Amino acid sequence: MRIFCGGILLCRDDIFLCMERRDFLAGTLATLGHTSLLHSLPTVAAIQQASNITSPATSPQNLLTATYPAAFLAQNLLAPGDWHPYPRWQQRDAWQGLPQDIRAVILQKAEKNKAAGWNAVLATTFLEFQRNGNRSNYENQDFGRRTQLQNLVLAECIEGNGRFLDDIANGIWLICEESFWGVPAHLGAQKAGVGLPDVTEPIIELFGAETVALLAWTHYLLGDQLDKVSPLIRKRIVIESERRQLEPARRRDDFVWMGLDGANRHLNNWNPWINSNLLVANFLLEQDATLRLQLTSKIIRSLDAYLNQYWPDGGCEEGPGYFSRSPMSYFECVSLIESATGNRTKIFAHPFLDAMGRYILNTHICGESYINYGDAHVHAAPDGNVLYRYGKAVGDADLTGFGALLASRDGVTSTGLPLSGSQNVNLTGLSRNLPALMQAAEIRTARRDDPMVRDVWYPYLGLMAAREKSGATQGMYLAMQAANNGRSHSHNDSGSYILYHDCDPVAIDVGVETYTAQTFSAHRYDIWTMQSAYHNLPTVGGVMQHDGVNYKASDVVYKSTEQSASLSCNLATAYPKEAGIHQWLRSVTLNRGNGTTSVQEKFSLASAQEISISIMTPRVPTITSNGDVLLQPTIKDGKPVILKIRDAQLTATIETIPLKDAGMRSSWGPQIYRLLLKSKQPVTDGNWLYEFHSV
Repeated sequence: MRIFCGGILLCRDDIFLCMERRDFLAGTLATLGHTSLLHSLPTVAAIQQASNITSPATSPQNLLTATYPAAFLAQNLLAPGDWHPYPRWQQRDAWQGLPQDIRAVILQKAEKNKAAGWNAVLATTFLEFQRNGNRSNYENQDFGRRTQLQNLVLAECIEGNGRFLDDIANGIWLICEESFWGVPAHLGAQKAGVGLPDVTEPIIELFGAETVALLAWTHYLLGDQLDKVSPLIRKRIVIESERRQLEPARRRDDFVWMGLDGANRHLNNWNPWINSNLLVANFLLEQDATLRLQLTSKIIRSLDAYLNQYWPDGGCEEGPGYFSRSPMSYFECVSLIESATGNRTKIFAHPFLDAMGRYILNTHICGESYINYGDAHVHAAPDGNVLYRYGKAVGDADLTGFGALLASRDGVTSTGLPLSGSQNVNLTGLSRNLPALMQAAEIRTARRDDPMVRDVWYPYLGLMAAREKSGATQGMYLAMQAANNGRSHSHNDSGSYILYHDCDPVAIDVGVETYTAQTFSAHRYDIWTMQSAYHNLPTVGGVMQHDGVNYKASDVVYKSTEQSASLSCNLATAYPKEAGIHQWLRSVTLNRGNGTTSVQEKFSLASAQEISISIMTPRVPTITSNGDVLLQPTIKDGKPVILKIRDAQLTATIETIPLKDAGMRSSWGPQIYRLLLKSKQPVTDGNWLYEFHSV
């Protein structure tokens, strides 16, 4: 059989576990030729269970510092005027050579933006986050302004006759006049706290960094054209970028996302996302060679802090919804450093970088759906153009094929309705749209493929997935994770599972509603979507799982054969002591070939308690005459699934949950349902079985 373990192909049956990374990732492979080591690893015999690991492997340590030491950077880092990553405005052949349909769509968008003009962004809108928790109103205006500038810049590069220059100048000036380039929800990093920004304390967060990259690319692309409007425009870009972003990035080490303050914490997508934008601004705008080298070295150390604590199996703890701005932003950082130093190393030969990328293949369910846990949304495909470049860099044909497929569905290199729709040249940003545009013809004609991996196991993340047959959506698909409840963006969901049948959801992870002030506050776990009672988990005597890294399923055992795939674990350790759980052994098994997935719950409690086991579903449930539950399909031509309850102590009830949040409605429809399998009376122990059968 074939199984991907953290992106690494292992061959064997029964119990699987990734070999220890230190056995083959010790040291850096950056100076080696690209041998695609990830796809030529030796067969690994049956290995001990994940829960028995005594000396955990690590991700590559200080990979970038070893690859790009100070002496190397001093010798090879190109001066701003010598770095030409993409054609400028004056290189007309490149811009006029873009596919005509792409040119037409970008011009159409820019013409609409030109006609609409620039809107005011008000202080009172900014204050809504402090006043009522709303962060969307300001963000929509702020992001819209930046999208508008991007569209105008690209249109001017494409058309080349100066028609959009005044509008671009107005946009640049308005952005430079803003008190703060970020968003209200991120003001907690300033000493004054949330409210209005303190202009005397510039801070660096996600969208200030996105803004400085946008202005840096605008400065680079249009250059002398901006001087025709006023020579002070480019000067203003440099002044504001230095004051707001580059100088604080050099001077301060205390921003949490940097990972440079000595604290022992897990870093998330903020690190590579922000650093990718700072690199752009540093490489394009900083004229002082000493300062430019200083910040480059610091960013490299910050990126090493991110990779040093990355999950050893290559899994993304924040889920596939954050893959686009975590591993993919890290890839962009490395690509930028490689390009700005003359592409002199072989760093992309390192197998761990490929393993990080393959995570998105391994967590793809089917169609537009991905395994979602924590704050990740179920429909959150990564940018296909970036994934295509990622695959090319690491020499992974599966990634390039999947990237080309995704790019054909959405983005600046797509065609037809996806191209003309609203999702292409928007928040993707110039750092992603520029390389995509320049490779559009190549990406459009590249091989497209969806591997649909049959078996997946990430032992450190505790994430498994299995389908009945490789490359097919037919039949049952099971995913389950047993990670801790203190991950970045995590919910109290350790030991919960997801189930699909014929690419139609059966048991789901609901996801997250639109972010508000409460989402990342001390009251985060008061939100229903974060609670274990609204995941596919038991509630014992009214007690739910607890948040924090110390609360996680234990005794995790993963098995896979030609006939089945399963994950079993002890849920007791994910609950607080007041739940009174001595042991709760859950085993979830996908049975290949007979169209069933079974869940066994074997438990013992300190005292008799009422039990309710939640199963979240978008399917319309009906309780049958014999007490089973019929789950009607949500898609045309879908097949019903029946939940058969194999224990007389359990009875099913149904709750309807109307969905008001627009994002959740787009994922699941106007409502979802919570099935509750309840004990008919308080119990101290049980060995219950229930099964999902296709009809």
